[in-house]
Formats: sequence, structure tokens, C-alpha cells
Amino acid sequence: MKKVIYSGFLVLILATACTNKTKQAEAANKEANTNANPASETIAPATKVDKEKSLADAKAKIEDIRKKVISKEMTIGEAAEQYSDDPGSNKAGGRYNNIARGQFVPEFEKVAFALKPGEISEVFQTQYGFHFVQLIARHDDLVDVSHVLVIPK
Repeated sequence: MKKVIYSGFLVLILATACTNKTKQAEAANKEANTNANPASETIAPATKVDKEKSLADAKAKIEDIRKKVISKEMTIGEAAEQYSDDPGSNKAGGRYNNIARGQFVPEFEKVAFALKPGEISEVFQTQYGFHFVQLIARHDDLVDVSHVLVIPK
């Protein structure tokens, strides 16, 4: 009988110890999560600053590239091959042919379809980054363009 009581007492002690350890672990996790939030709030402003700098750097880079094209230091095709971050067109001189409305993002199409043949746009921004585009040709409702894209890093 003493062994049964003693065994029961040991089980009760072990169960209590396990419960206490679980509560301690839960408290530690809660404290760690609470302490993590202020750190993430501290990091957030730095991330915002980094993003703004990245956007400013990308815009400055594409403005410089556009100036080289406008001053005829290079063609838009050469600029696209050398600097464009668009993997779909940079090896082809930034060229996209037979673009119909609805194929590209609205900001890009608005600029591309408003240009006259040979005209080079100002720098503009889309969800992909900063662009400038030259209208190469227009045939009916389609356009051929060359463009340069710089994606913020």
C-alpha cells in the first residue's frame, strides 16, 4: 500500500513539475514575442528609409541613362542592352513589337500609345520600376517600342 501511495505521490510531483515547466516555457515564449515587437518597430523605419533611397537611386540612374540617349551618346537599344533590368527585352535592345492595348500595365501603355514615332518619353514609374520608352513605329492599333527599365534594388 505504501508503494502505491508513494508511486501516486511521485506521479503527482512529476505532473506538477511538467506543468510548471510548460507554464515557464509559455511565459518565456510570450516574453520573447513581446520583446520582438519593439525590435521590429525599430527596424521598420530603417527599411522605409532604405526603400526611399532605393527608389531615388533607381530614378537618378534612369534619368542619367535617358540623358545619354537624348544627347545621342548612345541609342535607346544600346542603353537597354547595357542598363535595362527587363529580362524580356534587354537583349533585344529593349524592343517590343506589335503591342496591343491591354498587353502591358496601364501606365506603360498610356505613355507608349501617346508618343509620336521616334519620340522618347520622360521617365515614368510602374509597379516594376522606372522606365522611359521610344515609339519606333505605329501600325493600326499596334505599336513597336524600345524601352529601358531600372528596378529599384
